[in-house]
Amino acid sequence: MATIIDIDGTKCQKCYACVRQCVAKAIKVEDSQAKVVEERCINCGRCLDVCARDAREVKSYRTEVKSWQQHQEEVVACLAPSFVASFNDCSPGQLVTALHQLGFSQVYRVALGANLVAERYDEYLADSKEKNLISTACPTIVNLVEKHYPQLASKLLPFASPMVVTGMLIKEQNPEAKVVFVGPCTAKKAEMEQEKSKDSIDAVLTFKEVKEMCIEEDIELSTLSVTEFTQGNFEHSDDFALSGGLAANLKSFNDDEVLITEGSHNCKELINGVLNNEIEVKLLDILFCAGCIDGPQIDSQLSLFAREKLVKDYLEEEEKQVNDIVNDDNDDSVIELKGMDFNREFNPSTLELETPTEQEIKEILTYMNKVTPSDELNCGACGYDSCREKAVAVYQELDEIEMCLPYLLDQTREEADYYKDKLSQDQQTKYTFNDIKGKSVEVKEAKIKAQQAAQTKSTILILGESGTGKEMFAHAIHNASHRKNGPFIKVNCAAITESLLEAELFGYEEGAFTGAKKGGKAGKFELADQGTIFLDEVGDMSLRMQSKLLRVLQEEEIERVGGNHTQNIDIRVIAATNRNLKQMVKDGDFREDLYYRLNVITINTPALRNRIEDLPVIVDHIITKLTAEQRLPRKQLTKDALNQLMQYDWPGNVRELENIIMQTFSLTYDEEIKPENLPNYILQTDGHVPTLINDEQIQPLAELTAEVEKQAVHQALELTNWNKKQAAELLQISRSTLYQKLSKYDI
Repeated sequence: MATIIDIDGTKCQKCYACVRQCVAKAIKVEDSQAKVVEERCINCGRCLDVCARDAREVKSYRTEVKSWQQHQEEVVACLAPSFVASFNDCSPGQLVTALHQLGFSQVYRVALGANLVAERYDEYLADSKEKNLISTACPTIVNLVEKHYPQLASKLLPFASPMVVTGMLIKEQNPEAKVVFVGPCTAKKAEMEQEKSKDSIDAVLTFKEVKEMCIEEDIELSTLSVTEFTQGNFEHSDDFALSGGLAANLKSFNDDEVLITEGSHNCKELINGVLNNEIEVKLLDILFCAGCIDGPQIDSQLSLFAREKLVKDYLEEEEKQVNDIVNDDNDDSVIELKGMDFNREFNPSTLELETPTEQEIKEILTYMNKVTPSDELNCGACGYDSCREKAVAVYQELDEIEMCLPYLLDQTREEADYYKDKLSQDQQTKYTFNDIKGKSVEVKEAKIKAQQAAQTKSTILILGESGTGKEMFAHAIHNASHRKNGPFIKVNCAAITESLLEAELFGYEEGAFTGAKKGGKAGKFELADQGTIFLDEVGDMSLRMQSKLLRVLQEEEIERVGGNHTQNIDIRVIAATNRNLKQMVKDGDFREDLYYRLNVITINTPALRNRIEDLPVIVDHIITKLTAEQRLPRKQLTKDALNQLMQYDWPGNVRELENIIMQTFSLTYDEEIKPENLPNYILQTDGHVPTLINDEQIQPLAELTAEVEKQAVHQALELTNWNKKQAAELLQISRSTLYQKLSKYDI
């Protein structure tokens, strides 16, 4: 069955309302754009109703209909029973006149076919011993069974719908006529595309389309004269538009032999009840909508109850005339109803999707921050019945992780915390542990150790290469400690000469040296009292200054330069260096006793190349910070640009990454940053292609392709430290595809 609903990607704005509301889960998200999965779509049209951007487009046959009319072909309209509920501002006769003015030579009611379908149902059900047989008037229900519950396909009553039957009757009388069904149902357009339906129905227009055509032709329905319908002699069945309309027209069954339900949720509940052997009746009369008066293209501003009343009032009026019509033997508009084949076969066409392993489901749930069963709170925002179903959909590429509302809220909270921390922090400190981004094992271990160390009074030594965030850790430790309300003083020991460093650290008295400030000056140790002092690049201190620092750590007192009395201080010392202090001790360049005084708690900040899987998170944080601080429009890196950054070695670590992002951000005017926007040296890689073909033996192409694919997957995993998400991004494939490759190649 064809999909007749398209999505305009230029209008789709990532609200995902269609995904949440799709009963069949037939809309997948790919690169943040919703797309219809034809093999799963049941053409119910619900996505049309919930799309606030009008990004859904229904296939239209208006061009074909106009072309037939322009070529003087006979075009016949057949109206769905719910037409009264939609065209409520005119009488049925005025609507018939309008259709004639639009170029339709005759106008029939689909009640003509509905009546015959009811008769065939009566005959079949009387002879059959089957239970739980399913009515087939609603094409959406047929689609739902064929595509999602194929085990029940044999329960579908083997008859065409009233629309198709009406078309067959009209074609029987006039084979050359073009038959156009007019109704409220989008699924009828897809039903028409089926091979057997094409023989009886040539086009489908919705009520909404007919109203638009009237506006284009300046046809004011309420001012038109009245014209009768083409057909006359039949027992009407226009109540098919209402819930239970089919059952009301069955003559040989009691109410307790027919189970009637309507609405998508109730339909699924009923079907699951049948599958679980909870239900056993003769006939299941199922409508996906609340009757055809609630079809997705009914195009009526009236309430459902008002629409129902309109149809019932119309039926009562018709009831007064029906006996006269049936008894009129001279009515030349009678159509022969007997001896025609209205049978239909149903073909299950389920799309088989690969099922993930328990481990793969757990990995996806973990990424969504759902580690324990209590985390799997189903808010329903994604449209799936459970978080596990959501994880399976992500694996099957029907959904994206980013559609998880709690996950998005966590991301938003991080961003909100960033701004909150910036507002609440003292000007002396800039960072908290929330600013240290990364989910790698190395970063998590460093953060956990630093958080634990923050609660102690011990001296802390931070080791790591330049640009790995040693100062960020120092700030974060201070802000997480009991001293957070005290001062945070930082000193770069490598940036100040030895003579000035002593005065900078210890302060000086008036007249201590030429140029000494009148009244003297407090040193950094003094200013850090009751707080924290951060000694960056402590490995660059001279041996003389090292001895003075050692005394401060041992005695917890200082003496100003040129002074003659000591002063007690209460400080926490955090030291940092990118140098190998152990080797410096061996070489005699660093005091061993000071080393052990500083090295009470050691924290190692990992190099970016050793946690490359954290790069996308860090980039996103840098862009968020840059956007906020400089009040610039937000930009994003393309996948190719991100992959290019992940292949670079980053000798300058996060500091180098931040500089590149800031530079690229400032020089790029587009909303997306592409590889060509990056510095040239980032784009230069030393990748090589393995030689798989030799002169002696040629392997089958499939084997060569598989070998290259396997090597690429393995290399990507090694490069990203076996982080599957980043490996998938590096390979430019979805994670579910990566999982399939891992299983295929036993990696």
